[in-house]
Amino acid sequence: MHLKRRPAVSGLFYPSEPGRLRAQVEGYIRGSRLAPDPSVFGLVCPHAGYVYSGSVAGMAYASAPDGIGTAVILAPCHRYPVRTVSVFGGESYLTPIGEAVVDRAVVERLSSAGYDWIPPAHAAEHAEEVQVPFIQTRWPDASIVPVLIGAGDPDFCRVFAADLSSALSGTNAVVIASSDLSHYHPLADANAMDGILMDDFRRRDTAALARHVADGSSEACGAGPILTLLFYAEVESGGAFDAEIAGYSTSASASGDATAVVGYMAGTVRRRTND
Repeated sequence: MHLKRRPAVSGLFYPSEPGRLRAQVEGYIRGSRLAPDPSVFGLVCPHAGYVYSGSVAGMAYASAPDGIGTAVILAPCHRYPVRTVSVFGGESYLTPIGEAVVDRAVVERLSSAGYDWIPPAHAAEHAEEVQVPFIQTRWPDASIVPVLIGAGDPDFCRVFAADLSSALSGTNAVVIASSDLSHYHPLADANAMDGILMDDFRRRDTAALARHVADGSSEACGAGPILTLLFYAEVESGGAFDAEIAGYSTSASASGDATAVVGYMAGTVRRRTND
């Protein structure tokens, strides 16, 4: 279907004026003071309004290698229920910067593997949309594959990750898990909860990460995307990868309100180069 998905949160989560948007994103990436790492092949990025989480997202994008051809966005569902996954089957995503074209070959491989497109699920979802201007700025020639994940079940995420790896065979891809962390807790509690999730991520402990989110010890609206990224990294690297934290902050840094904050993490998965 030749559908160009129009912006839903332009002017709300990020600037609607093209020059201002591009300059802001470039500033977040440059301001991270991090250099591209050729061994990085996956990211965890927050998806709040840029004034709150843009600097943390910039840390993740700055850490990724140059020359990416396909950027897969794994995002949670905030506005429309998706039981398993929905792979966007339209033509492109539009932002004030321009048009990000969908990688049709990857989408068709996922469709052939049984993964459907649920059009209304993508219509107003900010968790994938806010990643697109970063992708357009960091890799102007990259195509995208937006995927909404409604399932946080580790068994499902493991299967989907293997199918995603097959679909991306032969591409120069980065997989981006879109997720914020704890929501609306006092700053000290948020730091403790987010510390648990980041420790699970660093240890690549998918079972603990899923368990802690399920029992409320930690929070991540994109737990399914993060689990899928870790399983994907396992398949892609044969287990020879590291999961690292490139940055962390909370909404208190921007708002000054420490009574009810949201946590933001920039994470990377990278191939081990000295094994």
